[in-house]
Amino acid sequence: MDLEKIKEQFNQIAEKYDKHRKCFIPCFDDFYTRAVSLLKNYRNDFTNIVDLGAGTGILTKVIYEMYPNANYTLIDISKDMLKVAKERFNGMDNFNFLEYNYAEDIPVNNCDLICSALSIHHLDDKEKLYKNIYSKLNRNGCFINLDQFIAKSEKINNMYNAWWYDYINNSGITQEEKEAWLERKKLDRENTIDETIKLLQKSGFENVECVYNFMKLGVVIAVK
Repeated sequence: MDLEKIKEQFNQIAEKYDKHRKCFIPCFDDFYTRAVSLLKNYRNDFTNIVDLGAGTGILTKVIYEMYPNANYTLIDISKDMLKVAKERFNGMDNFNFLEYNYAEDIPVNNCDLICSALSIHHLDDKEKLYKNIYSKLNRNGCFINLDQFIAKSEKINNMYNAWWYDYINNSGITQEEKEAWLERKKLDRENTIDETIKLLQKSGFENVECVYNFMKLGVVIAVK
């Protein structure tokens, strides 16, 4: 993982990031809201929640609306993305923000819920991360990952990419914004959903499932 390049690119887009999310995520509402709402059918009492690669706090906002009394830690390597997140949750005393490389360690213990959105696919050593996540979760804790994945079939993955690029081309973004996205995609290190599930099981999770999948986008939940 080229940490400095990732940090630079996300710092550059921080202010416009939220505005253009639906231009890049065709299934935005299902991906961020409906799939995540499944958590309420597991537990109503998450009290210590950590968002890895939290960015501007889009995923945290969705989860906060379900668990407003929990304590939140947002971790990201981009200080500019976290600056936007701080503005989003300004005045709330149950939020903590850490500029930190979570791929090396998760500096929070006794977590009830660890979440992440569109971040882990940048990492090379996902097995190490999943083991860290498992060790940081309390018993009956939960990990939910909203991410992009590579299809098992190269031919179908190419079809997914072509469809996605066409969607983005017609979304109203500028050529400059599209080029910036394509540049960020060069940093992707995607796994298949099946590979991700096996890595999570190897890390100790017995209950793992993909609960939502639309082409290259998926949501995986693992329960300790």
